[in-house]
Amino acid sequence: MTLDPSVVLPLDTAVSVTNPDDTTVVSIPATPSLLATLGTPVEGWNQPVDLVVWRASETHVVERPGVVRRLNDDGTPGAVLLDISDATKAEGERGLLGLAYSLDGTRAFVNYTDLTGSTIVARFDMRDDGTFDVASRRQLLEIAQPYPNHNGGDLLVTPDGADLLVFTGDGGAGGDPDRYALDPTSLLGKIVRLDPTADAPEPEIWSVGLRNPWRVSVDPTTNRLWIADVGQNEVEEINVVALADVKGASFGWSAFEGKRPYNDDQLERHSAYRSIEPVLEYEHEDGDCSVSGGTVVRSDDIAAVGDWYLFSDFCSGVVRALCVDGSTECGLLALGKVPSSVGVLSDHTGRPWVLSLDGFVVPVVSDR
Repeated sequence: MTLDPSVVLPLDTAVSVTNPDDTTVVSIPATPSLLATLGTPVEGWNQPVDLVVWRASETHVVERPGVVRRLNDDGTPGAVLLDISDATKAEGERGLLGLAYSLDGTRAFVNYTDLTGSTIVARFDMRDDGTFDVASRRQLLEIAQPYPNHNGGDLLVTPDGADLLVFTGDGGAGGDPDRYALDPTSLLGKIVRLDPTADAPEPEIWSVGLRNPWRVSVDPTTNRLWIADVGQNEVEEINVVALADVKGASFGWSAFEGKRPYNDDQLERHSAYRSIEPVLEYEHEDGDCSVSGGTVVRSDDIAAVGDWYLFSDFCSGVVRALCVDGSTECGLLALGKVPSSVGVLSDHTGRPWVLSLDGFVVPVVSDR
């Protein structure tokens, strides 16, 4: 494809933040502050949906049809490291959705939907050249999906390497019709913990009340977990919680959509847990309708004062930066627009990249 440069819009963040129609939406605070913009799009990818650092020395990109590739320094696609395209199908919200590595990089964990639509978490041994040993594959978890959407799909190995966290959606359809998200007997709508060293790990529910978590990350500086959770009809939400506080928490769905009451019959279930309220929620206005997380800016090349979390919206394509001081919002900037944006994630150098399902990636770069 040939990318139309007009659909990737860097916006002026030196004085004010504007929408593509030139209307001012917020002024930049003197402090905290962020000087960042969107760089030049890099084409050649096939539905990139995740970006993961391996051994702190290189970065790998997940392509939804079932392929993992190396990210070259210039953003172009590198060598194929894994191809399981015969085991999954990229349709709707399905496909190869998530990837994580053990701390030493000797093992990989992938999250995908199989040809029947079930969620599969599998483990592979890694070779020293970064390729996956396909013969070593071991299935760790299978979750039947009642509907084709809301599969979640992200994976995270905790900074101490002791836990593999699986982020699941509520099972799909709309409105949590089967009330899975807060059901303590269901693995849907949860943060599920697996032992990454076990061949047959027993799943343990750590948190409840997620709808469709789409891209999660841990800020290594603060050890806080960031979750972008796609909303129903009215609001999108971003949650932040200390990793130490994840166990026993509820993110609210479907008793609440964001902070708004939703299914009253789920309030009692929600009240049994420690409630985590969104640090940011935004309405379905001006084309926004589906949040995509998300990484905290920790790049030496980007001038930042304060903690700034980058995220985007799949529908509007607007890439934003959210400043958070503790649990309080302290600024919101728009950096530009990337169509079909499905995530903003950092590579092994700390540079953030916006991933587009349309087949390209866009670096976030300094604006000074």
